Amino acid sequence: MGKTITFFNHKGGVGKTTLVHNLAYILADRGCRVLLIDADPQMNLTSAMYGLSTSIEYSTEVGSKWSENIAKYISLPEYLNCELKGENSSKEVFKISSEDKGYVELISGSINLSEIEADIYSIIKNRNSFTETIPLKFEQAIKKNKDKYDFILIDTSPSSSSIINALIMMSTDYFITPVSPSFFSLQAIDNLSSIFNSWIKLLGEYQTTQSFRGLSFQPKFLGLVVQLAKRFSGGSVQENTSFSSSTEKWVQDVNNSVRKFQTFAIQRGMSITEGEFQQFFTESSPFIIQKCCDFTPQLRSIAEKAGIPVVKLTQETCNEYKDSKTRTVDISKEDGQYTRSMASISSSYNRIVDGLLNLPK
Repeated sequence: MGKTITFFNHKGGVGKTTLVHNLAYILADRGCRVLLIDADPQMNLTSAMYGLSTSIEYSTEVGSKWSENIAKYISLPEYLNCELKGENSSKEVFKISSEDKGYVELISGSINLSEIEADIYSIIKNRNSFTETIPLKFEQAIKKNKDKYDFILIDTSPSSSSIINALIMMSTDYFITPVSPSFFSLQAIDNLSSIFNSWIKLLGEYQTTQSFRGLSFQPKFLGLVVQLAKRFSGGSVQENTSFSSSTEKWVQDVNNSVRKFQTFAIQRGMSITEGEFQQFFTESSPFIIQKCCDFTPQLRSIAEKAGIPVVKLTQETCNEYKDSKTRTVDISKEDGQYTRSMASISSSYNRIVDGLLNLPK
């Protein structure tokens, strides 16, 4: 049976979507069947999967790439609407296959998610005998595909007040918090306990009991992934341990904050233990799963234009999508700037995947 993993941080700009996008492709390359759910109305993951990088491609005009995709592929609001009402949809999920027999499928995001969000919030706040099964149906909608996929990765919005985020979190198997080395991310970690308390208070009466079928309330915190870290230029790519002094200082500070949250979460059955962490992520220290170096602007730009994650870039792709005003991006040059960056990124993300594949079935 597959595993559902949600990625959440109410601080935006921490590379959450980038992380989900890259991990999905690596898992597919390892032969896994992966479903992505874009639960962020900003739709960055959907744009990345569709390969939309210009305003022209986003055009709502008939025949545009965007209009064709939304007409053919199901969005999260459409999916939830069908599942909650017990209806079927004629739309399909977007799919990208891997050469190694794995694949990535997508339930796309939609700006209209805010509309169903308001409806669900009203239902939650005004519980009655006709609507009290909605949270259970929501969880079943998220988990019903676990037999079809090895991993279901959910990209959430950076909103602590989102009822969709709250329901997803109380329906997921595991969750990861991506962060960046900044004061605001440190503050966000400190606020996680209060956010979860608010969600528990809001949804508490819908938790499954012996006499009531509702939300499982059993998400397990896996740890943090530090994104956008500045790597020391002389560091070893293979070891991936040499980062700037400011990053390392921040990591020391964040260790204190994340352990406070983990203590809070484990008391409520919502975290793995330190021993389990070391069993799953054998080359990491609790509860920082991995430190991932910042992408160069050139690599990020090319990946966005090509509509693929950075880990899938090739020299041919770099040549095709390079901006004419920028320098040549050579990822084949031994010990070159871009080669080192690519190697570090790939190493970090593959180590995360190693840990995810260790999670119990």
